[in-house]
Amino acid sequence: MKVLITGANSILSKRLVLEHPNDEVHVLYYSQPSNQKAEYFPVSHIAQLNTDYNIVYIVSAVITNDANKNDEIYEVNIKWVQSICNRFTHSKVIFFSSVAVYDNIDSGVIDEKTLPSPKSIYGISKLWGEKIVEQHPQYGIIRISSMYDEEMKQTTFLPKIIESAIKDNHITLLGDGSRIQNYIHAKDVAFLAKRVAMYNNNVILLGVSPENHTNKEVAQIIKKTINCTIDFKGEDLSRSVDYKPSNHALYQQPFTTLEQGVKELIQWKIKQY
Repeated sequence: MKVLITGANSILSKRLVLEHPNDEVHVLYYSQPSNQKAEYFPVSHIAQLNTDYNIVYIVSAVITNDANKNDEIYEVNIKWVQSICNRFTHSKVIFFSSVAVYDNIDSGVIDEKTLPSPKSIYGISKLWGEKIVEQHPQYGIIRISSMYDEEMKQTTFLPKIIESAIKDNHITLLGDGSRIQNYIHAKDVAFLAKRVAMYNNNVILLGVSPENHTNKEVAQIIKKTINCTIDFKGEDLSRSVDYKPSNHALYQQPFTTLEQGVKELIQWKIKQY
């Protein structure tokens, strides 16, 4: 089987390569190739690639709401998606979207029957990308929640409070810590994506773990590994929603618990110091 992955250095791309150990895997990169076992090409070589891939994973994305980067967002999140779909017309295209397509919904329960309602630049761009992919003959769309893994960017809530616990032996949460979020390990997203790729029908799924957690629960999970203190300050005005995965057969897989994933992430992080 031939597999193409667009975007070389994300935590998800690396997990996708591992999901295809016996397949011919090619990866398109923007800046530099990864060091995994696969064949790498710069994105400028897309026209030179054969179009006989069985699966094409669209991972690459510009994740920002900075209006100064609108051109870059359009080029990668929309125009690039259209280029992939236009070229690989006989492949199964797997598009990694985001729960940001629901970011105008501030509270309550979101499942796969919930209509998208984006308000952010990023959320709108991902929904636009989805609409392009839905016109492809064979596709799967996965709307990912907060994905984590080793080597993830240290700019979001989870890696920030882990670093605070390690460096300062302390975690500070906004409000009372009751904000709900959903965290899914990158290897679980990759496993789900391969199942979607092998599935005969077109499908749109939530890429979420079975359990949601409050910020306070996340901090307490970290405290089990690092005996840090936790305090609260101010008010948390961030959206707080409960994601509910469907009973679709594709979800019948073991998911990494947040307890196990956080423990592994902490162990990896400590080794970096």
